[in-house]
Amino acid sequence: MDWLDLKEATDVADSAAGGGITEEELLDGLNEAQTAAVLAGNGPLLIVAGPGSGKTRVVTTRIAHLVTQRGVAPWEVLAITFTNKAAKEMRERVERLIPSPDGSPESPSGQGANGAWIGTFHSMCARILRREIDILDGYTRDFSIHDTGDRNTLIKSIVKELGFDAKQFRPPVIGGWISARKNRRGRDDGFELSDGSMEEDVYIAVEKKYRERMRVQNALDFDDLLLKVLDIFDEHHGVRDAYARRFRQVLVDEYQDTNRVQYLLVKHFASFHGNLTVCGDPDQSIYAWRGADIRNILDFEHDYPGAQSVRLEQNYRSTARILEAANAVISNNTARKEKDLFTEGDEGDRVTVIECGDENDEAREIAAQVRSHVTRGGQYGDCAVLYRAGFLQRAIETALRYDSVPYQVVAGLEFYQRKEIKDLVALLRLALNPADDIAFVRVVNTPSRGVGDTSLARLAFFAQDRGLSLSAALGESDVLNDIRGRAKKGLAEFAGVLEELAMARELDASVALDVVLESLDVDRWLAEMDDGSGTQDRAANVEELRAFAADYDKRQPEGKLRGMLEEVALVSDTDAYEGDEDRVKLMTLHACKGLEFPFVAIAGVEDELLPHERAVDEAVDPDVAIEEERRLFYVGITRAKETLLITYTTYRSFFGGGRPVLPSRYLRELPDPDIDGGGGAEEEEEVLGSFDGSAGAGAGLEVGTHVMHPHFGRGQIEQLTGAGINARATVNFVREGRKQLLLQYASLERLER
Repeated sequence: MDWLDLKEATDVADSAAGGGITEEELLDGLNEAQTAAVLAGNGPLLIVAGPGSGKTRVVTTRIAHLVTQRGVAPWEVLAITFTNKAAKEMRERVERLIPSPDGSPESPSGQGANGAWIGTFHSMCARILRREIDILDGYTRDFSIHDTGDRNTLIKSIVKELGFDAKQFRPPVIGGWISARKNRRGRDDGFELSDGSMEEDVYIAVEKKYRERMRVQNALDFDDLLLKVLDIFDEHHGVRDAYARRFRQVLVDEYQDTNRVQYLLVKHFASFHGNLTVCGDPDQSIYAWRGADIRNILDFEHDYPGAQSVRLEQNYRSTARILEAANAVISNNTARKEKDLFTEGDEGDRVTVIECGDENDEAREIAAQVRSHVTRGGQYGDCAVLYRAGFLQRAIETALRYDSVPYQVVAGLEFYQRKEIKDLVALLRLALNPADDIAFVRVVNTPSRGVGDTSLARLAFFAQDRGLSLSAALGESDVLNDIRGRAKKGLAEFAGVLEELAMARELDASVALDVVLESLDVDRWLAEMDDGSGTQDRAANVEELRAFAADYDKRQPEGKLRGMLEEVALVSDTDAYEGDEDRVKLMTLHACKGLEFPFVAIAGVEDELLPHERAVDEAVDPDVAIEEERRLFYVGITRAKETLLITYTTYRSFFGGGRPVLPSRYLRELPDPDIDGGGGAEEEEEVLGSFDGSAGAGAGLEVGTHVMHPHFGRGQIEQLTGAGINARATVNFVREGRKQLLLQYASLERLER
């Protein structure tokens, strides 16, 4: 194994330990619970960390304490989290706490964090496989990593090859089924994916062919990165023990998001020394749909007898009223670890809950509240609008555009999903792994070489008949006998390109990219993508990729092309998020985890959307699904630092029609004293206008009036604000407590006392 040289690693540890940082300096500013977590002794440790409780600081300070105060060498530390962005932040914090010998942030190994292994599950497993995968039959260290799009492309071709209808048997659905099947290894919850249907027979046939084709292509999908390491550890205990001995301290962040495979990997990593620290929050477990198993964190103390436990409950993000709302909602769940968030900060404004008529009215209300925030001195970049379902985004975008409110959609089309970048990455993948058929198909006609579907199908038949990859088949002397015309010339030309690309395999990433660009007729390639808007943006993107490759070579001089492709393949949507633009952020509740904003609006808090009707109806246990949906609402609430707006409608348009809807059951769990119409009447009047009780929906209404609402029943008006379509009433209902209603849609009936 090409381990980090032991003497070099020890020198790093000695230098760090002697760098002058004291325990007192490390612990400065930590509260009592945080300090207890950092100083906890060896053995298993569970840190239950509420949102905004400083868990990243605790984990990184614990790593620094282990290295500088307890004699653990940096290279003996394995720290795992879930996003590249979180791993990068963790590495940077550790590097600041543990100075490297020469003052640079890089260790002699070039891995950063002064030798500690800090990264995501996928990046760690990819790193191990680059060293160990050749122990498994049929794979080499030059394997390609296929993303979800690549997976679906391959499945689509297999579905057609087997004679099935790709519209009836949709590749993304089959891909999701295959992924779920892979990640259920060793689960014992009694739930089976198998139902014995004819549809399942098709899925199984596709899965078998998919596994075969991936092996021929020397390719792994995201699930395989973890599963192949698990295979190695399960079947080759000597390899497993070498890693387990190396890592004296294993730390896992966001442990509530681990699936069964990740749970088993963690057990392997910690199997020798037994020093496992996990940090997470069962109340923020929102990814069951992609395999996360909340039992991993709930059962930690059962799985690791004698485990220490520390709760981080002091919140440094949100106001007291927002935290009270969050605590009140999540306390209705049963699958959780008890904790009670608190803050020593301000009490803050009351939570605002507003009933709207329909989605357009709701969107206008959100836009008005954002404008109000900016009028009071805030910025657009302070604001986030969250929603459970993506289709809610359309009306919100329309309203923001109409009001000239700048916004950005988080997790839209990202850099590595752009066509010109995907083309170049595919060519780089072929340089490293010529057996990558998905990359081959993408670029064989890039730029156009006259290779159509018919010619490609003949090449594929030739390759499959001989058990070859497309690239290998193209190297056979008789492969072009049945191909005619321009396609024959085009395939011969591409064979020459493949020979040029082979030279780039062992080069630095930036040099390899230059080889790829030299193999292309770049001007013709860019011109063929011109949709009428010119090629300047695409050319700029190419230059940006070159800049990234050069930066990668500087950061990871040992990584070369292989390492850069690995880093590109493991980029996720949230890694691309940048919060520094002065724009309102629009995103789903699932995408907002880990972020925070001064102003948060949660839209569509209705019973068919939150909890989501499909999530509940399709669940094995609806009660479990309702608890996860409640956790999703809790995550949304706890993104807010200062202002929280919650909206719902009485009528909403769905696909193909509309219907009346009811407010979410979760709204009834909010603490009534903290639900209000927002700021004072004078503040709202500045933005929404003065209330006029002589006309329109507000005619005859005044503070103190008793009213009847068709859903909430009897109540009394406490506040009236806004003019025209913005006119609204804060009503204290006998059964449902205080609500803010838009009078245009509220259908309030005036009652005589």
